[in-house]
Amino acid sequence: MRTTLLSLTFRWAVLLLSLPLSAQLSSVDERYARLTPAEAPEVLAQFRASRLPADTCLKVTITHKPRRGDDAVPVHGLLWVGWADGGPRVRFEARDSQGRQVYAFIAKKNAQASMLWVSQNGQPAQAITAVGLGSPLAPGLLLTPFDLHLPFTHWEKSDYVSTERVVGRPAHVYLAKNPQPGAPTQVRFALDRAYGAMLSAISEDTQGKALRTLQVEEFGKAGDQWLFAAISVRDESTRDVDRLQVTHAALNLRLADGFFDPRSLAQPANTPSDEQFKPL
Repeated sequence: MRTTLLSLTFRWAVLLLSLPLSAQLSSVDERYARLTPAEAPEVLAQFRASRLPADTCLKVTITHKPRRGDDAVPVHGLLWVGWADGGPRVRFEARDSQGRQVYAFIAKKNAQASMLWVSQNGQPAQAITAVGLGSPLAPGLLLTPFDLHLPFTHWEKSDYVSTERVVGRPAHVYLAKNPQPGAPTQVRFALDRAYGAMLSAISEDTQGKALRTLQVEEFGKAGDQWLFAAISVRDESTRDVDRLQVTHAALNLRLADGFFDPRSLAQPANTPSDEQFKPL
């Protein structure tokens, strides 16, 4: 089961129109009311602490869509998400048509630090600096570990900016400042007011000019669990786009203690069985 942000907005509108006019006016005002100085950090803290109820593995397809010309051949991969030491853990593997691992990374983040290790073609994992977060997952792609790891959500200097309409939804907007040198200097990200999920993230330079835009386009339901089902990343200079589509999800996993150990990255991880994967 899938739903777009547009359909979520439509559902909200139907609910709103069913209310008396006085309640409608009040609701419209409240949807875009600014957070108080006490509320703003609490909303961000709740988002940072949000997590799936158990380890999860997603089958994903990434397609590069140039502004001009045909779409590139899709890249297929697996994305595992877990939680430890106060923050999320992510493992991604891109595999060729024979199932061989050609690129993989493990990323960890919490309030203290953000860390990344990369392995290519089965080589031992290498620790990557913050600059390396921006390297594409595969030749010809825009999508990077930065886009899947989202380190900016835990950058220390993250200030509330406004509550406004973002992709058709009332959202709280925060501006996160990069603690490390290099691009992006800052990221402007929006959290859905009703559901707390991230809707978009705009990477900006020192002048506040948009460099890249990440947008959640669809949510999907596997069993009783809602997950993001599609995201897009757009290069604002070329207008080229990458679209990541989640096709299947394996929920309620119990990954081994060493699963997110970088030393395991050179070998493909064990994939859940076909029976464990549910279509989105």
